[in-house]
Amino acid sequence: MVSRRRPPKPDPTPLRHHHVVVHGLPDDVLVERDVPIRTGDGTVLKADVYRPAGSGEHDRCPVLVAVTPYGKDAGVDRYPVDFDDLAESGNHVGDLEISDCTSFEAPDPAYWVPHGYVLVVADMRGHHASSGRPRLLLGRAALDCAAVVEWAGGQKWSNGRVGLAGADYLATLQWYTAALDPPYLAAIAPWEGVSDPCRDILTQGGIPETRYSAFWYSAMNTGARCGAASLRRFTPWLLRRFPDFFRHVAPPPRLEDITVPALVGVSWSDQGPRARGSVEGYRRIGSEHKWLYTHGRKMWQTFYGNEALDYQRRFFDRFLKEEDNGFEDTPRIRLETRHDLRTYSERLESEWPVPDTRYVALHLDHANADLSTTPCESRQFRRTFPVAGDELVFTHTFDEDTEITGHAALRLWVQAKDANDMDLFVGLAKRDEHGRDVWFEGHGGYEKGFVAHGWMRVSRRALDPEASTAYRPVHDRTKYWPLLPEQIVPVDIEIMPHSTFFEAGSSLVLVIAGHDLDENPRVGHDRTINKGFHIVHAGGQFDSHLLLPIVPQPEPEADEAATDAEVAPVKVVDRQDYPIAWGALTRLQRVRL
Repeated sequence: MVSRRRPPKPDPTPLRHHHVVVHGLPDDVLVERDVPIRTGDGTVLKADVYRPAGSGEHDRCPVLVAVTPYGKDAGVDRYPVDFDDLAESGNHVGDLEISDCTSFEAPDPAYWVPHGYVLVVADMRGHHASSGRPRLLLGRAALDCAAVVEWAGGQKWSNGRVGLAGADYLATLQWYTAALDPPYLAAIAPWEGVSDPCRDILTQGGIPETRYSAFWYSAMNTGARCGAASLRRFTPWLLRRFPDFFRHVAPPPRLEDITVPALVGVSWSDQGPRARGSVEGYRRIGSEHKWLYTHGRKMWQTFYGNEALDYQRRFFDRFLKEEDNGFEDTPRIRLETRHDLRTYSERLESEWPVPDTRYVALHLDHANADLSTTPCESRQFRRTFPVAGDELVFTHTFDEDTEITGHAALRLWVQAKDANDMDLFVGLAKRDEHGRDVWFEGHGGYEKGFVAHGWMRVSRRALDPEASTAYRPVHDRTKYWPLLPEQIVPVDIEIMPHSTFFEAGSSLVLVIAGHDLDENPRVGHDRTINKGFHIVHAGGQFDSHLLLPIVPQPEPEADEAATDAEVAPVKVVDRQDYPIAWGALTRLQRVRL
């Protein structure tokens, strides 16, 4: 049964850039520093181990493991620096409360140890306290992480059940490690981590991403072979000479080999680096017990927030402590639907994509610059625009409340004038009933984000027929099809998954350009192959259209006992200038219309 909610009213309270609250560890946490862990090839990693101080020699606890390139002792020092850097560029990363022993994007020992867990945080080889040469390739890092898992599971203070936890890179490493199925691994909780580095971030739609990739390599600091500046210069050249380079050096893990229980966190706000990878990871893993926790808010604030921590703890309590807490009866999808920058609603669903989803085609109409539910079959139109700065914009206004949740796809018939290739950038945006832009959270606290994004290098348009669906095109990275002079070709562009609510009278806007649409300084594609003019064809034989996942809004049932008081719109209030979840405010898991 699908549960629906009436959306809450927006409360656009201004935010500070950020506010970090740091506290010490509780007295009942015992810390062991620089504990040596030997890997299979003899390399010694160093780890910090946090244990309940009151536990006896024979008391055994479940263990959480995180292996990090950023430094097991670096967390409190990193957050203010990164937050201030983002704030200078206009990004707002929100509030954060952690202990002074929390490694960057790793679990907080001040939370987990008092709840009966041992936490092991280890440095990657060649980074900080660990020996060996730095190896940024995830296959090698996964072998080391698996060694830490096996070591932790065999310690006298361990109950023999180990979980992996952490966000971003620490989440990505979980996919690779779990695919190895190391001894003692019993559960994972990858929070906003890519599951296919080549598709998710390094080459989005075949276009090299240069900003986030460069920032990440720079953040790896100790032992990194390639700094941010050289990576930004080197990557475009490398992909021109060897188009399949990253496909070979950063192959995805065998997700189907992951069978342990998994709680996967995904953010609609991270359209570039992480949204696709998290959803694809959830969809493809072989785990019988798996859950998807979605949100559209700020990454770090949500990951360390009370609601998400409680979700993670109940998950690990069930599968590491083996408590009979009923978590396995929780519906598989915690779905958060965005209304605007500050407002969202939430509900529980049984699967992804959401049941009863209808895929509706909106056809490009050049004559009226809109998206029409009926194709223009009698006439053909073409629009030419310069790639340097111009954009094509199409609009569709909704007559009734509409929820768009899931994967969208765009088919375009395109032509390059005086070029043999094209880089296409696609964005979905929202405007309110008065024609004003409605912004959403973007990567790294960027607060003028689009609804969703898509990218496509046209020479990489060949589809993988085994993996593709109409709403989720998957491209064959082994094919390279440059354009011939005057050639008109169809391209199918994957648009990142999201969940967004459009009120009656509001509009969906499709933007097509030859450049990045966001002005977010942390993500982008600085070196494209574009030159001259792009041409988009529509109408007649050229069926250029946008395919949208529409979730029907059910009619109220006559026998429902819910009253207006129970479903009245709830004002979204702030805790230190940030709205908390509507469901948490009402203390209701489901509100029926």
